[in-house]
Amino acid sequence: MLKIPSPVRSLGVLALLLWVAAAQTAVAQKGKGSPFGGLGLPSVGSAAQAGPKVSYRAEYSLNRNGQEGRLSVFAEVADGFHTYSTTQAEGGPLPTAIEVEGEQIKLSGPFVADHEPTLALDDVWPGLEIQEYHGQVVWTAPFAVLQEFAPEKTTFKVQVDALVCGEGSCVPAGDTVEAAFKEHYAAEAVVTEFRPEKTHAIWSAELSHQAAAPGSEVTLTLTANTDAGYHVYRYVPGDTAASFRTLIVAKRKAGLKFGTPVTDTKLVEIDAGLDAPEYYYDGPTTWKIPVRIPESAKPGEYPLELLVGFYTCNDRSCDPSAGVAINGKILVAEQSQASPAPFALTAADFNAVAELPNLASWIDTEGAIPKSALQQGSTATVSLTLMHLLAALAGGFILNFMPCVLPVIGLKVMSFANQAGSSHRRVVELNLAFVAGIVGVMLVLAIATIAAKVISGSAFGWGQQFTSLEFKVALAALVFAMALSFLGVWEIPIPGFAMSSKSGELMEKEGLLGAFLKGILTTVLATPCSGPLLGALFGLSLTLSSASVLLLYLVVGIGMALPYLALCFYPGFIKLLPKPGPWMETLKQVLAFPLLLTVVFFVTAIDSDHRIATLILLIVVWFACWLVGQVPAYSNPGRIWMARGASLITIALGVFVSFTYFGPLDAKLPWVDYNEAHLAQLRREGKTVMVDFTANWCLNCQINMRVAIDKEGVSEIVHENNVVPMVADWTGNSPEIREKLEELQSNSIPLLVIYPPDGEPILLRDLITESQVIDALKEAGPSRSPSRLASLVN
Repeated sequence: MLKIPSPVRSLGVLALLLWVAAAQTAVAQKGKGSPFGGLGLPSVGSAAQAGPKVSYRAEYSLNRNGQEGRLSVFAEVADGFHTYSTTQAEGGPLPTAIEVEGEQIKLSGPFVADHEPTLALDDVWPGLEIQEYHGQVVWTAPFAVLQEFAPEKTTFKVQVDALVCGEGSCVPAGDTVEAAFKEHYAAEAVVTEFRPEKTHAIWSAELSHQAAAPGSEVTLTLTANTDAGYHVYRYVPGDTAASFRTLIVAKRKAGLKFGTPVTDTKLVEIDAGLDAPEYYYDGPTTWKIPVRIPESAKPGEYPLELLVGFYTCNDRSCDPSAGVAINGKILVAEQSQASPAPFALTAADFNAVAELPNLASWIDTEGAIPKSALQQGSTATVSLTLMHLLAALAGGFILNFMPCVLPVIGLKVMSFANQAGSSHRRVVELNLAFVAGIVGVMLVLAIATIAAKVISGSAFGWGQQFTSLEFKVALAALVFAMALSFLGVWEIPIPGFAMSSKSGELMEKEGLLGAFLKGILTTVLATPCSGPLLGALFGLSLTLSSASVLLLYLVVGIGMALPYLALCFYPGFIKLLPKPGPWMETLKQVLAFPLLLTVVFFVTAIDSDHRIATLILLIVVWFACWLVGQVPAYSNPGRIWMARGASLITIALGVFVSFTYFGPLDAKLPWVDYNEAHLAQLRREGKTVMVDFTANWCLNCQINMRVAIDKEGVSEIVHENNVVPMVADWTGNSPEIREKLEELQSNSIPLLVIYPPDGEPILLRDLITESQVIDALKEAGPSRSPSRLASLVN
């Protein structure tokens, strides 16, 4: 029998973990502004991470009067994927939801995207308008200030919940990001009548209602007041920039519905030498554009933006092409208020207008859905067909061959070999227990889907549990512990999982509990992978009745269980496997390495801020398993339970220590990146500056940051004295930082340097305390005020 020496096995595992740590740290350094994020130190200048397919960040601006502002949320969606609008109708994919925490501001309108979504049809949601965003999208909402605050020192937490789809599958996404202050803006001058340069028309626009109730309809009036002898060409619904036609497009609709512009101005036919005659309007022209407020619209301000592209011509020549941007807002309230509200007009690029489709009916024509096919807000259910059920059966069967599942399937094959000498009844019992584990997980997912639809109107997605950090870490630790068991570090105390010769005859037989748990683990490991056929099927669950959802998931489970059900009817297949023997021990050890690769997959799926903490926890799990392995399975029960209790306590402490001290740091200080030019400028301005020289490989630096520097007491002094905190990251052996350390006569870190407005810098070396930092900041004193600085210069 081939036997892998225990030291070699352990070194192999350690090497794999070290490789994962190095690779993931490199990824973190490449993908973020600072490598600190991977070690739990403050990450400077990096965007918030919201998973592998989308990332979010936020910022806000204030009006000069300080009483209102704008909050913007940026989403960057990976290539090949898309997310959904905030106005996605019910009965379809999960809309993007954005909420703001805190009591200092209150939103006065909804979040509105900077551009219109792409409209699509999807067989999963027949007859429903699907509103997709690709690439970057920015949602902005107005807010009113309820309590005064200092913007330079104030951030607001923004919670984003969304769905990201692509490559045949969908995963819930979202993040909590902090919106930092960007700038003050002045109230813009409103021009309600606008003549673009080198044209012969004055444009204006107004809305018939300043406020409109949900479900009502208002009218936007657009006027081109042409000079005597000049005209504009006709508007054709849904048309593009053909010939000299006038273009009217909606760039921002805020979820409101625009109808077709109509006018009663007389048309004049001309022969322009084209295949068909052209028409222009005889004199000044006014279009009426209906705007419908959805029943589901919430109270608040809804910004609207239209673009117009046009030519002004007379009988002899035409002016250059021109464009007009028309901006305004409509207030959605409980009651409508019929008083005209003028819009602001500015210049626009004709070519930009020509790229968008003209308004037509209630939905834009290009890439849109015919009105007759739409069921806005429909929650009607869709029936399962025979094709759906066959696809679910085939998709479930294919799940057996997903990479994460294969190691557990290999373990199951070993149990088949043990069954070779068993009775038909025993074979059926064990395989049905395995099948029960598979089907049980499927039914739990089906019930979660139904409950989510009832509570929130959207379904719990297949694999959605893998969006939970706790679930991913726990499963990574479980699979890692299984791999250690396969390598002989310890024995899983469940018959059928542990088959080492050390465990005696009991462990060499698969029990019903072991078979059931294998079925559960196999199915859970399959959920990150949709496999062919399943992506659309699980999306279909959003429009299925509760009974159909249960049936769909049950059929997928049966499909996954087909090989094991076949063995219940034809147990003779087991005889084709080799007889039980020493080869099984070798196979078990070999199967440990695919499990370790599965751990690598799970660690990769964990965000970089928690990756190092997860790897530390895995080392602790390794030690805990080793503790259990020191007590043989044939020992007295007291020793066994004592070892297991000690291992559980060790793992609990490992979770607390790793994620408390090596997870992401919730920075209390407004850190900025160090560079010598910036430091020199701040000192010339009379600022007190605190520079922390650190690196992600410096353990004492991390301890200082958590227990002494980034603390509430230090934060109070920093804000009170207007101190600028800077981070000097020496992880990459920066020459600039090395020269600065030499200037400060320091050859090592950690080093905290506090520069007072006047005098020599104060140096704190090695491990320090919070009180030392506070005393040094008090000794340095506050930054000089601008007035005091001016008096010193004069």
